[in-house]
Amino acid sequence: MSLSLPPQRSFRSFANDDRHVMAKHASIYPAPEELEAVQTLVSTVEGALKKVSDWMDGLNKSSGKTSASSEAGDKAVEEDAAETKPDGTSVLCGVTRVGLVAKGLLIKGDMDLELVLMCREKPTKLLLYTISANLPLQIQTMTEDKYEVRSSVPEAAIQVCSTKDPQLTLKITLSSLAMREEHSTTEEEEGDQDVHTEKQRDDKEEEKEKDVLDRHRCRAALASLRHAKWFQARVTDLKSCVIILRILRDMCNRLPVWQPLKGWPLELICEKAIATCNRPLGPGEALRRVMECIASGILLPGGPGVHDPCEREPTDVLSDLSAQQADAITHSA
Repeated sequence: MSLSLPPQRSFRSFANDDRHVMAKHASIYPAPEELEAVQTLVSTVEGALKKVSDWMDGLNKSSGKTSASSEAGDKAVEEDAAETKPDGTSVLCGVTRVGLVAKGLLIKGDMDLELVLMCREKPTKLLLYTISANLPLQIQTMTEDKYEVRSSVPEAAIQVCSTKDPQLTLKITLSSLAMREEHSTTEEEEGDQDVHTEKQRDDKEEEKEKDVLDRHRCRAALASLRHAKWFQARVTDLKSCVIILRILRDMCNRLPVWQPLKGWPLELICEKAIATCNRPLGPGEALRRVMECIASGILLPGGPGVHDPCEREPTDVLSDLSAQQADAITHSA
């Protein structure tokens, strides 16, 4: 008696799947002129921000020399000099691409681009206004193209918008590593401590902190830096993953039921599904594997969830997903 094995999928059917997936990918991939416009805007603003940084450093150096010469010999100046930033220390540390541009996930219709501008100290409203006032002047020295620059304090960001098609918007969020620090005031005060002096010091600190930009926005920008670094290390060279992510991003745009997964959760799910296979996957197989992973119930309550590798504390990126949303996505997959 002969045993019949289940039929194996032929290479031809895999090739057909790959062809369909790549045809879909070609239909959503940006045209060369769109990609060129993105690159031009981002590169121009990066160069202009470098010039803004140099301009601000020049102001600091000249003001430092003036104050030092006018108050030479004063003991207070000597004390201040000890706290003065050393030469070569810039107010602005650097600008980094994040989001879709950094990850190479742009598809047709993506008009919103992102940069993070790192500052040495906690970024303030005054710093935001200073940069946004000087940035248009520096852009003019680099290109004849016209751009609209506006500041947004609630978003802790500066927006640069192109005035011709495609009408792109580049958001530059200000942040600093200093924004990670949590200030604890749990020290016990002794009974004979001068409470009035302590209150005055607290009031000064509070006044200074009032000018600092929104902490949530600044910390979200730091998270986006971590996400971009992780993506470039784990996903960029993972065969088929970027292609599948572009296709699923398009699906999230078109199908409301998939919208809650858009962004970081989707990137983590795709990386985990594709990277855990013991061999490289073609586009067709990779898409099927991601869908099977979601359909298996990982999003449902009681499931494993999706761990965020960029956070120190255990974090499930799907914690905000309702049971109804999770069920709808699982059913759709």
